[in-house]
Amino acid sequence: MPKNEGGKDKTMLKRVLVILGLACIVSSSFGLASATITNEGFDYIAGHMAGYGTNAYSPMWNHNSTQIAYIQSNTKSSDVWVMDADGKNKTQLTTYVDLKVTGIEWSPDGTQIAYSPHDPTGRSVYSTNIWVMDTDGSNKTQLTTDRWGYYPDWSPTGTQIAYSVRNLAGGQEYSNDVWVMDADGSNKTQLTSSGNIYKPVWSPDGTEIAYVSYATANPSIRIMDSDGSSTRQLDRPRLTSIDYRYDEDPNWSPDGTKILFISQRDRPGNWDIWVVTSYLNNPKSLTEQTRAHETRRYADVSAYSYTNPTWSPNGTEIAFTSGSSGAGTRVISVMDADGSNKVQLYPEEEVILFKGYFSDLGWSPDGTKLIFSVEKDQRNSIGILKLGESPIPTATPSAIPTPVSSPTPATTLLTQAVGHLDVASTPAGAEIYIDGDYKGVSPLSIANVSTGNHSLRLTMTGYENWTATKVVKANETSSVSATLSEIQTATFTPSVPAETPSPPGYEAIVAIAGLLTVAYFLRRHEKH
Repeated sequence: MPKNEGGKDKTMLKRVLVILGLACIVSSSFGLASATITNEGFDYIAGHMAGYGTNAYSPMWNHNSTQIAYIQSNTKSSDVWVMDADGKNKTQLTTYVDLKVTGIEWSPDGTQIAYSPHDPTGRSVYSTNIWVMDTDGSNKTQLTTDRWGYYPDWSPTGTQIAYSVRNLAGGQEYSNDVWVMDADGSNKTQLTSSGNIYKPVWSPDGTEIAYVSYATANPSIRIMDSDGSSTRQLDRPRLTSIDYRYDEDPNWSPDGTKILFISQRDRPGNWDIWVVTSYLNNPKSLTEQTRAHETRRYADVSAYSYTNPTWSPNGTEIAFTSGSSGAGTRVISVMDADGSNKVQLYPEEEVILFKGYFSDLGWSPDGTKLIFSVEKDQRNSIGILKLGESPIPTATPSAIPTPVSSPTPATTLLTQAVGHLDVASTPAGAEIYIDGDYKGVSPLSIANVSTGNHSLRLTMTGYENWTATKVVKANETSSVSATLSEIQTATFTPSVPAETPSPPGYEAIVAIAGLLTVAYFLRRHEKH
């Protein structure tokens, strides 16, 4: 190769490398074309100012993000309290002397609270039962009486409650199963009978219930229809009889198509966040890729875990806590629903670790706040994070990102108000798409649909696509009933082409041509 051509090649190579380098800088600066959740402020709102020995924990949002129910305890008892979303107007709803409340649950319409008081001394094994009351503490009603009932979970319509029941015989535990009852305590029905069943959770459309089974050495997640039929189990690896790989805390996505859970299936003793389809197939770890980075960054890590996953109201993000249990450190972070774009929210600086524990993480229904319990210095308090978002950066001609001066409110990203959409079709079994996104098969009740106009499309093999535009209003249920038209297959009858008539004298011409050909060959034969 001539010398000058080699120089040209090297110059061209340098230019290519420079361009690739700039492209990498731009891509790393912008990331994916999506907004990033930001921390707009942290504050304690309960428990931190109370006297020594008083703790506040287990916060839970009501349906419209205006109130928070929680448990406040002292050395002898615990009670149900409510407060406004900003921590004001704290009101005690129960006044127990020696009982402790173990669980609270708002009704879907925000008018009642279910809770479970129990006797921690064990003097009365039947003292743990499920009660309901109005949100001002009135109309307290005991729903279960003859068994130990706890872990109440309202159905999406608020007409039923699923719960765990510990049956007792002679004071000895022998079974723990899932039951359902009407919201007034009537029509109690046992759904499972294998025992060691806990934490029932309704699907968003109310047709299924997820729960955790401890029937074997390895707790597993299972799903059944709301009548107790058609049970299916999430498979998990198990290498030996002592290789415990726990799956815990099932958490339905707002559209009901996926389930978050925490698991030790990858590394016994430490938790990761996983997601699986509602059919319990294709489980995927959402935190596996970042685990090595976290353990390299923190020198005091003895067992790094990811816990407390919670969906954003629109199902596009997941908030979670992570840290080292051995070092007593935790951080609160958020990631996209596929596990990408992880952002640490609190503490804001990644090098700073919070010397305590976070739990009970909950995203407000309007998407603007995160609520959680804080355990620090032998005290439990309730903290809140106000959320914002950083705008999507826009590339400039110089390929340098424009600095973000101030984040915009989270309301531009997360839905402020939602409604419900009931979709039915004739025939049933059509695939439902809202704004191009697959939601499930008809009939289907879809919760947490953002308000406004939505394009609907129903498809089914052998039928014409059905499309429409539907308006969804805040806190209302809109119904759609689609009648699909069968594709009409045209009857095809092959036609036989008519014979083209031969021109006049055609046969005679063919015969003469044949005779002339024969005569020609005979004449050649005579010459030879």
